[in-house]
Amino acid sequence: MQYIKSSIFLYLTPRQKTQLLGTLKSYFKKFPNLSIIELCDKFLEDENYYLEINNPHFEFVKEYLDNDEFYRDMKKYFSFCELEKKQKEQMKDLIEAQKQKEKLIRKKAQDYKMSKLKPTKKQLNYYEKLTKSYNIEMKDIQNASRLDLRNWITDIINEHN
Repeated sequence: MQYIKSSIFLYLTPRQKTQLLGTLKSYFKKFPNLSIIELCDKFLEDENYYLEINNPHFEFVKEYLDNDEFYRDMKKYFSFCELEKKQKEQMKDLIEAQKQKEKLIRKKAQDYKMSKLKPTKKQLNYYEKLTKSYNIEMKDIQNASRLDLRNWITDIINEHN
């Protein structure tokens, strides 16, 4: 994948190349329904327009706008962007499943941490108010953890709603 980036626009400095590739990528995202050739033409057309009004985005590009090698390199880069987009779409389900798994792992880690901590005063007060308002017998809170109180509070709220 990175081979493409290192084999195109060799006549530009690394900074110029980075700026140009960033702009080309934004063109690719901004106009997803255009073909590769249409994207290249659109970019060249826009840059020529900005040169005409004497406000170019890139001073260094004006030398290359009529260059065939520049046009070929743009086509290669847009093809690379298209390939990258297809690969991301193919891996979308896998990435989504991985996100869900990571979310579950974080939740388990948080629950474990809460099971080791003492309940906060706010939790205790809220639990007491809930039990009094619903006339429920309070459980022993001497050895309870934050996780226990959270679960008890959630159960009371779910039960009475």
